[in-house]
Amino acid sequence: MKKWLARFGFFLSLFSFIGFVIGVSLWLSIPSKEEIQGCIITTMFEIKLCPGSANYVKLSGIAQHLKKAVVVAEDSLFYQHKGFDWEAIQMSFEKNLAEGRYVRGGSTITQQLAKNMFLSKKKSLWRKFREALITNEIEKTLKKNEILERYLNIVQFGKNIFGVKSASRFYFKKHPSELTLNESVFLVFLLPSPEKYSHSFFRKELTAFARKRMKVLLNSMYKTGKVSSSEYQESVAQLSYFPGPVPQPIISDAETEFEDPLMSDEDGEPDVFSKEEQTDLLEDMETIPTLEQLERESIEEN
Repeated sequence: MKKWLARFGFFLSLFSFIGFVIGVSLWLSIPSKEEIQGCIITTMFEIKLCPGSANYVKLSGIAQHLKKAVVVAEDSLFYQHKGFDWEAIQMSFEKNLAEGRYVRGGSTITQQLAKNMFLSKKKSLWRKFREALITNEIEKTLKKNEILERYLNIVQFGKNIFGVKSASRFYFKKHPSELTLNESVFLVFLLPSPEKYSHSFFRKELTAFARKRMKVLLNSMYKTGKVSSSEYQESVAQLSYFPGPVPQPIISDAETEFEDPLMSDEDGEPDVFSKEEQTDLLEDMETIPTLEQLERESIEEN
């Protein structure tokens, strides 16, 4: 009995020591408030994130449509939760369990920012613990709009394309403040798999999958009051040719014919001239003398 108690005490002490070491390591791995608020080189993609730098855009300099679209698509309860959407986490767990594989994530915008700023791509239980602690620290350090601002300045929008300023310039040759509704929705559509989903842009034609996803997001924005009915209908109609230019109307030969209300046929109906007749008329008109020429000829004759 004494030997059993001694062994129990030994293992209890060992596990307590290991737990203490893990706890201290996790605590030491939490970034400071200065690191969260200041300039850093991110861990995941080694991107410079520095508020106030040339490539950094303040939230006020980003189109409203883009800010609304990213919240609707990525984290609808962003302004209500404290870093974790427990309902979304539960739904993701149940769906992944039912499918027997990972098909849905439950990360909030704050969690995604924590991963992008301070964590590597390698997935592990240790990283999950660190992500939770860093997420909590970010929520305590930054305001919600500051979190969203940093997220949009660091998130990936394509191969080697990071941040909304670079994405706006690359895809649409404009500043983030100038993005249209469909351009904003397209950038948000890219987020789950930027390198894969950006193929639609290079094809200059949306795939059926891309068009469906963008319609779903536009519909969600409309139902939640983020866009008006006219904005929604116009944007959905534009998806037929997005991201290409607006198609020009086709003018037929019949539409190029013109009617002269001063010249009518015997029935009183205006004459309609074809292209060839228009050309002949213009040539004949060039030979008709002006009033000035007629007056000069009359004087010469007298």
